[in-house]
Amino acid sequence: MGRAGRGADEPRRVAASLPEAARRIGADGAVELAAVREVWPEIAGVQTAEHVWPKSLAGGVLTVAADHHAWATELRLFASELLNRLQVRCPSVQSIAVVVSPRPGSNW
Repeated sequence: MGRAGRGADEPRRVAASLPEAARRIGADGAVELAAVREVWPEIAGVQTAEHVWPKSLAGGVLTVAADHHAWATELRLFASELLNRLQVRCPSVQSIAVVVSPRPGSNW
């Protein structure tokens, strides 16, 4: 039988099941966030990615954290351009919110 004719009990690829499994355990956006993190240096630029990183993704809102107010301000200035580039690779991202936060594991 073709893909459209598969029954509910038939096997399917793990990647196809991950978003639904994440939603069921309360981790909405986890799979999409992993995809964003994978392409982030390419989308944001290597230098920016050293100071600004994807923190969470919920309801289409990508929250990115910056390690300094100056980086947060810069990101806010080009957020719409960044969003346009990001949506090509990760269409579930609908908007970007910026916060200032220490990088996990830092002594900030």
